[in-house]
Amino acid sequence: MTLHAIAGTQDSDRSMLLLKEKNGERILPIMMSSRRAMTLMMRSKFPIPMPLPASVPDAALMVMSSFDVSISRIVLTHIHNGTFFCRIVAEREGEEKTIEMCPATDGLILAVDALRPIMIQEDLLEAQYMHKTGENSFAININLLTRQMLEEALKHAVESENYEAASHLRDELAKRSEKKE
Repeated sequence: MTLHAIAGTQDSDRSMLLLKEKNGERILPIMMSSRRAMTLMMRSKFPIPMPLPASVPDAALMVMSSFDVSISRIVLTHIHNGTFFCRIVAEREGEEKTIEMCPATDGLILAVDALRPIMIQEDLLEAQYMHKTGENSFAININLLTRQMLEEALKHAVESENYEAASHLRDELAKRSEKKE
């Protein structure tokens, strides 16, 4: 996967980072803070070594490099309640170790800063990529949305009397509440 673009959302603090298949057409949207999305895009275009850690991933890279540990790859593995998670594969003296359940935003920063590949499990990409629905429109999977986004979409669906959409949104919110309990 490669960093492709940033798309804004109605929520000014959230952006959609778009990853694109390296040799394909599928695009994967990942919701994150606008600040994080801009940081990732800027670092991918202008890789500048940081003299001091600016974030947890920056600090992690500095600690790992001091112990001769390097990132091999980042693998997006699953999504839960609108948040992508990844596996970080690191190497030291030819031996690989993995860290599971890392928020994808942190993993992506590590991959970009360390100039390492971003990968995704095929079944996850197939389930989550954006489907073209018109000339300039795309559909995304409902589980990419955060709880707050679902609640706002539900409010809008009810106000516009789109009861079918409201029903789907209510069902998704209820499903997430059940899983949380």
